[in-house]
Amino acid sequence: MSTAVDQAPAQLSDRGLQTQLTELARDAANTPLKHRFKLDPQRASTFSGQIGPLFVDYAKHHLDAGILSGLCALARQRSVPQQLDALRAGAKLNNTEDRSANYPCLRRWASGDTGAKHDPAIDSMYSKMEALVAAIHEGTHRSSTGQTFTDVVNIGIGGSDFGPRLVCDALSNQHANTLRPHFAANIDPSVMTEILARVPAETTLFIVASKSFGTQESRCNAQTARAWLQSALGTNNVDAHFVAVSSKPEAAKAFGISEELIIPAPEWVGGRFSVWSGFGLAIALYAGMDSFRALLKGGYAVDQHVASQPLESNIPLILGMLDVWYRNAWGMTSQAVLPYEHHLKLLPIYLQQLFMESAGKSVKADGGPTASATGGVIWGTEGTNGQHSFHQLLHQGSDAIPCDFIASLSSHNPIGEQHQALIANCFSQSLVLMQGQAAADIEQDLITSGMDASAAQQLAQHKAMPGNRPSTTILMNKLDAESLGALIALYEYRLFAASFMWGINPFDQWGVELGKQISETLMASLSGDDNATLDSSTRELIARYRHAQDA
Repeated sequence: MSTAVDQAPAQLSDRGLQTQLTELARDAANTPLKHRFKLDPQRASTFSGQIGPLFVDYAKHHLDAGILSGLCALARQRSVPQQLDALRAGAKLNNTEDRSANYPCLRRWASGDTGAKHDPAIDSMYSKMEALVAAIHEGTHRSSTGQTFTDVVNIGIGGSDFGPRLVCDALSNQHANTLRPHFAANIDPSVMTEILARVPAETTLFIVASKSFGTQESRCNAQTARAWLQSALGTNNVDAHFVAVSSKPEAAKAFGISEELIIPAPEWVGGRFSVWSGFGLAIALYAGMDSFRALLKGGYAVDQHVASQPLESNIPLILGMLDVWYRNAWGMTSQAVLPYEHHLKLLPIYLQQLFMESAGKSVKADGGPTASATGGVIWGTEGTNGQHSFHQLLHQGSDAIPCDFIASLSSHNPIGEQHQALIANCFSQSLVLMQGQAAADIEQDLITSGMDASAAQQLAQHKAMPGNRPSTTILMNKLDAESLGALIALYEYRLFAASFMWGINPFDQWGVELGKQISETLMASLSGDDNATLDSSTRELIARYRHAQDA
């Protein structure tokens, strides 16, 4: 990607970035979105493009050729292309943990492109994964009762849960699956209670997906699963029911999982980026190894696009630049993700972790404070449900919120005109957000329909739609593993571009650590240990918990 045009000029300071983003926004605000379409009849084709199996329309953004050129210049001055080159080369961009972040190399495996910086451990991981999936599907690895497995429970949390859960749900109606998937993440005992009530002990396989094999939630749920199996089967010999994915195989073996049933994961693979790795085992067991390969193939198509296109036509990077611009110069604090595809209903929560754990930083990679706002809030739900929930705020609220609309052009479950109605709703929402409707036009329509002029004038103010609110529309022909892989990778690169412009490290998550440490300490306090050093509020909460246990 580092062509001559992408070589970084003099480095731009944080405050210089903020100043220039604000100047670009000041100029852009003078031209409403709907007027941009009148000014440029070719706008839709200029600001859209194909990226692997995805079509991305970003024409409904506050962009023109000059603004895009300005954003690209800022990205170059912040060394975004060079950072992406370093990522692909295996540089240790995760400087606080002294680790690389070469996630594209995981996706290369499915296409046979090993690349210059190839890690043989990746081949080993996937080879072992393939062999284990085949053994379970073909029945050469069986339960302790000698039966083939019918159910698989993925025990993991965060990235080792969100990714496999999203993909399995997205592909749930596309395969004649022999293994029913279940997901146990939360430490709330109700989760395991409900899962164990609906699975047969004799034929249930548990995946313990934990990078450290020490995460509290996964450790407790795995112990619960083992105790349940031993009780239900009347034997302590239940090791055949457990497989693991971990970068700490010795810890997995200490739990009682045989070495041949452990998929080794590279230490540098972070949870929220791990769906491409051995942590996708649940996907392969449920949908098949071919589907897992297709997922990686879709991501690889985005890798190729990002590596070969200049910034001006590099779609994921353009979306990342827009995220920075809207956050820092337009004051937009959140982003709505709105999949008009039922089997992508878990995408918003997956992207919440991807973006908010990665970009929720107020300290730069070099240790200094950020000079401007960084990652905002990601939220959303499937359409059309959201239209009857929060779209009122999107259309008439005091905050402008950029929206991503995601849809499949064909449905796996066609019934009459229902899918066409779904698409009509999707397209209408982005149109109205952009175009709006003026109070004067509404007032005239009301008067024409017979309403009193005074009443029409008053009601028109409530019905007016400001419009001028940006959105992206992402289309796929039909949801499958390849298109889903491309979609996930597109969002990853969008995140990388924004993070590199802000100068933050998107690969660590130190903000979640202290709470975990203190929770371990509070376990003792909840059991009755002295808590005099705690604040009065926390002591009162602990006292109420103890009282409830004694009642």
